[in-house]
Amino acid sequence: MTESLVIDNIGSLITNDPTVGRGALGIIENASLVITDGAVEAMGPAGANGDTRIDAKGGCVLPGFVDSHTHLVFAGDRAEEFTARMAGEPYDGGGIRVTTDATRATPTDELHRLVRLRLAEAHRAGTTTIEIKSGYGLNVTDEARSLEVAEHYTTETTFLGAHLLPSEYEGRADDYIELVCNEMLTASAPHAKWIDAFCEEGAFDEDQSRAVLEAGRAAGLGLRLHGNQLG
Repeated sequence: MTESLVIDNIGSLITNDPTVGRGALGIIENASLVITDGAVEAMGPAGANGDTRIDAKGGCVLPGFVDSHTHLVFAGDRAEEFTARMAGEPYDGGGIRVTTDATRATPTDELHRLVRLRLAEAHRAGTTTIEIKSGYGLNVTDEARSLEVAEHYTTETTFLGAHLLPSEYEGRADDYIELVCNEMLTASAPHAKWIDAFCEEGAFDEDQSRAVLEAGRAAGLGLRLHGNQLG
């Protein structure tokens, strides 16, 4: 059954389309917005009809924010790292390892609960579209598990097994990249749309990052990169 929602009495409707409104933002003043079955059907002067009406009371209506880089599937916190960095200490990736340990130890139901809390906070701040990366599992089981959780909440899921070298692979970065490109990718790719790598001193070098991205592309994933993030 088709249902329509009208947001009426909008003082300024930001369309982001300069062909339908004033200026680069395409602003329509004294406007209404018609939404049918969850999709925008029409926008124009105030006074449109619909099954349900919301009075914007002269306020501004704009598209939701898009957050293209999040790691919402995690447990624990990085308060100690934050304090250290505020004191001027250099970034050493220790916070990622702390969060990885906490995430691995957290039941899946609790990870779901934490993601829902974070999504609710994002929605309250106006974010309506979100990407979720893995990267706090750093083993075959927990990377795939993180993405299985993430795909319940967004279609924009990113496999980031090459986030940092886990402690159990200390001194064996090439062995870990081999794991990421093979067994970990096989387990994670069904739950991901994108693949990412952290190419940075202290994480992975250009050749290692390239190997990850090429393996992901061969598996049908889109490419993303943490590149020179700290430079």
